[in-house]
Amino acid sequence: MSSSSHVRPAATGLRPGPYDGRASRVVAHFPARLRGGLKVAGGMADLLVKVVHSAVRHPRGYWAAVADDMYLTMRQASAPIAAAIFGFLIFTSILTVQFFAMAGATQLFGPVLFVQSMRTFTVWIVSMVVAGVIGSALTADIGARKVREEIDAMQVMGVDPIRDLAVPRIVSLTLITTMLAVPALLVTMLSMQVGADYVAGQPSAHFHSNLFANISPVDVVAVVVNCFLVGLLVGTVCCYKGLTASGGSIGLGRAVNQAVVTSFVAVWILQLAFNALLLGFFPNLGAFR
Repeated sequence: MSSSSHVRPAATGLRPGPYDGRASRVVAHFPARLRGGLKVAGGMADLLVKVVHSAVRHPRGYWAAVADDMYLTMRQASAPIAAAIFGFLIFTSILTVQFFAMAGATQLFGPVLFVQSMRTFTVWIVSMVVAGVIGSALTADIGARKVREEIDAMQVMGVDPIRDLAVPRIVSLTLITTMLAVPALLVTMLSMQVGADYVAGQPSAHFHSNLFANISPVDVVAVVVNCFLVGLLVGTVCCYKGLTASGGSIGLGRAVNQAVVTSFVAVWILQLAFNALLLGFFPNLGAFR
């Protein structure tokens, strides 16, 4: 056998096959239906690593784009975000306080529901609003550039599309989601107070005394960290779907729809893992005082 048969594909100028890497060879053993999902998850993880590496190693040069993107996003989406958060939370609060009032446990309404909302429902509402309003617009913007082959032109000119497009948008969406954490908690508290006052007839002093007695600084910090992770996850998913969009306007619409649905599923998985770790490190957070 000649020595030319032992030459690696890279040395001959040929591109490596789809399962030449170590991780790829493991993926090759999975059923064909699972490979697509694993490919998408691996692509999103690779994009996240590249964005974090670029943003941390070269922290200058993109903050002006981040500020512009945050300004445009808040100017266009601040009203829908506030209306969605307040509407969902006040509806849930008024509905829940009725069950507590029928059970004769109105004093538990504020602490129990607020603590649970801090960990689950409030963060979930913020993530749905961010993914549905901001994330869809982000995917449509980057996907339109991809469909019009602007990203290919950027690569030909030597411009890194991840640095120029993905990094500012993911950073701005992450900051916006993090900044929404505390206002969302205030809206949650206000909506619960409205439900306690006008539905259950509970005085505001009793409501707030029971509420603040069962909230610790760890709960508030956990909500902020949780929203930070949610923003980073939603931004990565939406940017990846935009960068991989194809098929014209129909493909772009499909990419936007997939970005929102995938963001919901990814946030749900993140919440399971985050809350499990939070209660594992701080098991006394769920105790009623």
